[in-house]
Amino acid sequence: MSVLTPDPVLRLLERAAAHCGPGAARLHAVLAADFPAVLSRRPAQLLRAADANAEDLDQLLAMAGFADTEDLRACAARETGRRLPVPDQRIADREGEPGDRTALRRILAREQENLAGTLDALHANGALELAARAVVAGRRRWVFGDMKSIGYAALVAADLSAALRDVTLVQPGVGAAVTALADAGDQDVLITFSFRSYSRHTVRVAREFHALGGTVVAITDGYDSPVCAYATHVLAVNTRSESRTHSPTAVTATGHLLASLAAAGAKGAARRAQRRQALTWALSDGEGTTPADPPERTAP
Repeated sequence: MSVLTPDPVLRLLERAAAHCGPGAARLHAVLAADFPAVLSRRPAQLLRAADANAEDLDQLLAMAGFADTEDLRACAARETGRRLPVPDQRIADREGEPGDRTALRRILAREQENLAGTLDALHANGALELAARAVVAGRRRWVFGDMKSIGYAALVAADLSAALRDVTLVQPGVGAAVTALADAGDQDVLITFSFRSYSRHTVRVAREFHALGGTVVAITDGYDSPVCAYATHVLAVNTRSESRTHSPTAVTATGHLLASLAAAGAKGAARRAQRRQALTWALSDGEGTTPADPPERTAP
């Protein structure tokens, strides 16, 4: 009985490239020129050499039957009987220039650690669930962030607005804060972001909202953050970073989870989201954002 021999790796890639676009064909040419030694290069280096993008690489590998570049490297090593080195996960500050280098693997590990640690802690201590309940129970919801946190606040406000009524993004600045605090009441909720270096303006807004009797949900980097003195619920987030600024990975995820849990617990959230989608479609007259199933229009 004959034994089927698997096709060589390069032949699989060649066949796959014939069914993909020009970017995949250029990638195949780069791989074939110095195979298998070329697999010691990082994926980004291969893409630059082939003037291709990540989608080209994903399509080529999938068409050839490989899960990713690690799978490709393992198959090539078995086929050639060679031990192929793992790509050097270092990125120069500027291409071709020596100097300080940052380990890509270390950065990715740090971000994964931040995210996993934050989500595990928030799930274990129940803080996220309690904060979401408070957001749902609030009469009105105010969202505030200063400096870099402006972006976080905008994302959470947008997510909440899709499912809940009376959500207001408070713009940074004394005037906007005064207007919001003058309108806020003791049944309202403030979601605020505060990270090193702590914005005094953020702390003052939280202080005045707390003085009104409202509920303050603080997304911050630790229980020793100044804003915690006025917070009813504290969502502590890991923001350690290899760079000089705090990491946004776990912050963004926590804000999204808070909004998602609040939406899940709100009555009529799905109906409101569908209504907003239909209105967006109607007001755009079919242009711009397109819902998955646009509402049918009746003839005039």
